[in-house]
Amino acid sequence: MGEDHGRARPVERFPRFEDGLTLMRTSHGRVSESNVLPDMTQPAGSFNYANPRAIHWGAGSLAQLAPELKRLQVMRVALITTRSLVAEATLLARVRDALGEAEAPATELVSQHAPMSEIEAVVEHATEIGVDGIVSFGGGSAIDAGKVTAVKLADRRGLAYRGLPHIAIPTTLSAAELAGGAGFTDAAGDKAGMRDVRLLLDSVIYDPELTLATPMALWLSTGIRALDHAVEGFLADGSHPFSDVMALEAIRRLFDSLPRAKAAPDDIGVRSENQLAAWFSFTLPAASAGGLSHVMGKQIGARHEIPHGVTSCLLMPHVMRYVAREKPERVARVGAATGSVKDAAGDVEALIASLGLPQHIAEYGIGEAELRRAAHDLGDRYPANDLLEIYLAAL
Repeated sequence: MGEDHGRARPVERFPRFEDGLTLMRTSHGRVSESNVLPDMTQPAGSFNYANPRAIHWGAGSLAQLAPELKRLQVMRVALITTRSLVAEATLLARVRDALGEAEAPATELVSQHAPMSEIEAVVEHATEIGVDGIVSFGGGSAIDAGKVTAVKLADRRGLAYRGLPHIAIPTTLSAAELAGGAGFTDAAGDKAGMRDVRLLLDSVIYDPELTLATPMALWLSTGIRALDHAVEGFLADGSHPFSDVMALEAIRRLFDSLPRAKAAPDDIGVRSENQLAAWFSFTLPAASAGGLSHVMGKQIGARHEIPHGVTSCLLMPHVMRYVAREKPERVARVGAATGSVKDAAGDVEALIASLGLPQHIAEYGIGEAELRRAAHDLGDRYPANDLLEIYLAAL
């Protein structure tokens, strides 16, 4: 648990292709603490919308799977999921029944944090059976594995302009389906990743009926992950007026709907609201994923087998307090969406506590020595002493 695997891996790329999202960063004006609307005096900038082309939501939206496969001209899919969902035979059967004229010759399984060894095995088997598309069913690990598989299958010679068609049916709120990037773990257990426009999905189906088997702790913690996406996207450097509006709306919706999901686990309508909020949270994926809470969480998550949603629970409030030193106005605008302009981090902390989610790194058997190592390994990107301060505050 405490062994040192070295530094977190830098982002890797498939050859010859650039990011799917490009943001020209510029400075922006100041706003009042009570103003939750975007600053309409923002200077010029550029934004490339890089979410999937088609997003379907609401109860029964699984019915859109067959039309989407037909639109994409897919007849044989690799169905990528997790062992926990294979155990939910009824749900998996519903997905298979919704394929329409397409077929899934085999079900491919991946574990938490998407080990690359398992992804390579999926690619090898999918090559053997011959598939022309991917359907991923599950949380971030299954979806990220599907992204990498789609590109590797199409890119045997490094010449493919795009990956195989890929449709995701998410069962958590992590929003991995919205980003042109994918995370995985290598043989040493280090977190690594790729960013490539070809990783972007073609279609997403948010059917809340398929999320009822997701354990409530996982559902809620990935909801906090979505909140982390929204907060860190909003606090990112640069001018991003479109994403600001979406992020603040996501924050409001998550604060409203996550407690209701905990109170009524079988309420399909509330779960659909959760899914919409998660969608809204991640319109600036590169900036969100590069936020300090995300980066610090990945550093300890893979090494100590802590899910991404939980690392957001552990770190986000403390990162917000740190960022508030340099960006008090931006954090105050987050607070206007959470309910307290003066203490947005406190609001987030209280929400996490009310949901019964973890709040202390020590609960995972991690001590100061491991945190010093994690801070040191990120020290080429951030001041190591500042990182250690945040880690210790979360201990």
